[in-house]
Amino acid sequence: MNRRSRFKLLLTALCVGWCFLFLRCETTEKSMVRAVYLARTETGTQVLLWYQAPEASADASEASAAVQAAGAEGDTLEKALSAAEEALPQAADYRLCDYLLTTPGGADALLADYEQLVLARKCGRTAARVSCTCLSGEDLLEACEKQGGFADKLLEKLKAHSAEMPRLYQHGETMLLPLLCRAEEDAAFEKTALLQTGAGQTELPEAQAEMARLLAEQPGAKTFWLDEKQVKIRRCSVSVTLDKNAVCLRLDAQLAAGEPQPAEAQRAELEALAVQTVHTFWQQGADLLALGPRRAVQAGTNGEMFTTKNACPEIRADVHFLGF
Repeated sequence: MNRRSRFKLLLTALCVGWCFLFLRCETTEKSMVRAVYLARTETGTQVLLWYQAPEASADASEASAAVQAAGAEGDTLEKALSAAEEALPQAADYRLCDYLLTTPGGADALLADYEQLVLARKCGRTAARVSCTCLSGEDLLEACEKQGGFADKLLEKLKAHSAEMPRLYQHGETMLLPLLCRAEEDAAFEKTALLQTGAGQTELPEAQAEMARLLAEQPGAKTFWLDEKQVKIRRCSVSVTLDKNAVCLRLDAQLAAGEPQPAEAQRAELEALAVQTVHTFWQQGADLLALGPRRAVQAGTNGEMFTTKNACPEIRADVHFLGF
């Protein structure tokens, strides 16, 4: 056997050995954490981990094992998380941890603590999608234990609504948080949403929450009840023009397939809803349309952002419905 043949044989052996070690150490001996639940309690912090083990793949976007839940409490976030990890059948791996659930009220401080822990211990992902739930940790654990497949359904719901969720690293900014609730033997998202700003949290009604998603140009169809009739918008282009006296907001809304052309009264109602939603955000110190940066660019200066001390400028909305 010449030198080249021996070299190829050695490379093949090394490759086979590496693959064996990877498969042995990274796929069958890990508890793949898919989602995390965090909540403050009277005595500390509660943590729930939704995980898949042992068949879950470390690098696959879809894992085959059923989703299970494990929870624990502690007087600090780090202790609670460590206790929850000890309840897992194998060592926790967070490479597939895409979702983070928390409870309304004081969410920003808890998310900030968790982000610092993630950066220090690598026990999660700063890009995880964040949403809120009114369900307690006990309710969620009980549902996972008593209802087969509840945890899998919950993960499916989170995936389906992931485009509406901000990321963990955005917790210091204005966030529109979807609300997860209980629907019979399943989990479902409310039509309302939580607006979180530096001033606190405000629950937006269904119409304003949907309009906020539309103005933010989030993907997916949006549904509105206008003049007591349902109007479905497939996608929408939002443009903003500033002048000295007002902000001109134009919405080019493409209707869903087969949707009839809305009447003038429905158009006027949607325009009023857009103005009302911008004002609601403004009152909470949130600049939904980024009017501050737009004004600074228009003026050619590094002007300050608008704040809650500024009066909201006049908003003129103009809606154009486009056929499919």
